[in-house]
Amino acid sequence: MTAPRRRVSCGGTRGCVRHAGPRDADRKGASSPVAVLRTPLHRHVTCAILLRIPKPTGSHLTFQEPNLRALAIATALLIAVATPAAAAHAAPTGRGEPAPDHVFADAGQRPAHGTGKTTPALTAAGGRRLEARILPLVHDCGPTLRIRAQEMTAAQLAATCESLAGQDATFHSVVKDSGPVADDYNTKLEVDVFNSSADYKAYAGRIYGIDTNNGGMYLEGDPARTGNQPRFICYERTDVSPGWQIWNLNHEYTHYLDGRYDLHGDFADSQTTPTVWWGEGIAEYISYSYRGIPYTNALAEAGKHTYALRTLFDTTYANSDVNRTYNWGYLATRYMIERHPDDVATVLGHYRTGNWNAARAFLTALDYEDDWHAWLTDVAAGA
Repeated sequence: MTAPRRRVSCGGTRGCVRHAGPRDADRKGASSPVAVLRTPLHRHVTCAILLRIPKPTGSHLTFQEPNLRALAIATALLIAVATPAAAAHAAPTGRGEPAPDHVFADAGQRPAHGTGKTTPALTAAGGRRLEARILPLVHDCGPTLRIRAQEMTAAQLAATCESLAGQDATFHSVVKDSGPVADDYNTKLEVDVFNSSADYKAYAGRIYGIDTNNGGMYLEGDPARTGNQPRFICYERTDVSPGWQIWNLNHEYTHYLDGRYDLHGDFADSQTTPTVWWGEGIAEYISYSYRGIPYTNALAEAGKHTYALRTLFDTTYANSDVNRTYNWGYLATRYMIERHPDDVATVLGHYRTGNWNAARAFLTALDYEDDWHAWLTDVAAGA
């Protein structure tokens, strides 16, 4: 959860917060030339160390011993400062950017859900100030969607708004809802977009108080509280070239829609009984079908016949891996939508009223195993 540049006060460069080295004017009138050693600690920070170098004698540049000692000390200080700072902002070794479409190298790259019932909030005044500095761009797509970002062009903002707005119709046509569930006041989603996975890891925890060992996080908060602000905290992919993409955008937007129109209460309420097969399955199903992209990983898994349908109805975040959660969640959800839409309507009727035990009893009484495996064979063959 498991993923959206007009430059803003940045002079056309990536990185809206920078500390520049000394200006040329600051160096005028110096009695001797000045060497400026610069090292990028992070793309937002430049460290400058000034060393006074003696004027050249004749055709050679001579250094006195104190100056060499100063140079050595300054270099050591520079390395000491640069090394931890660079390490803090670098992507973990061997991990890099997540591969497309939930093919994660490890569990830490999964999208995640916030599980708290309290409204997802900024971490005190410091978090609010940091958010304003790191995510200065605020753009309303409309009355139900706002984007905060480090940087996005006007074209990227328009494309993101268009993609999410268009997804609404696909979602509602599939789940056939009659409006928001009772006591849900999550009327406007905020999408918080960092420039990269490294920026997400560097700032999202400090701003929002979340774990960042994942591929982004949807925070629903308490939808029954007026003024609650749901957030999808995410980052741009840097492994697509040419191109541009917000990681998990359509998948996570489906979680917002599903929580508002299909699942009563907050995220923790929806986990009263096993519902992961549907929650992650519908997010994958809508994301791929809406974008018109074949889910090649799931289709390859279908031919393996790894899981009984009844087993997938028992999926939880605790007992599953990435493959079972996403690939097989997609397959189970797609099967039920295509072959048994009336059963889906019954299950969602229970989910929408918070009758989790009734939904569970209904699902566990179903016996479609022969048809399920025949369908998997057809899907693996390209049906």
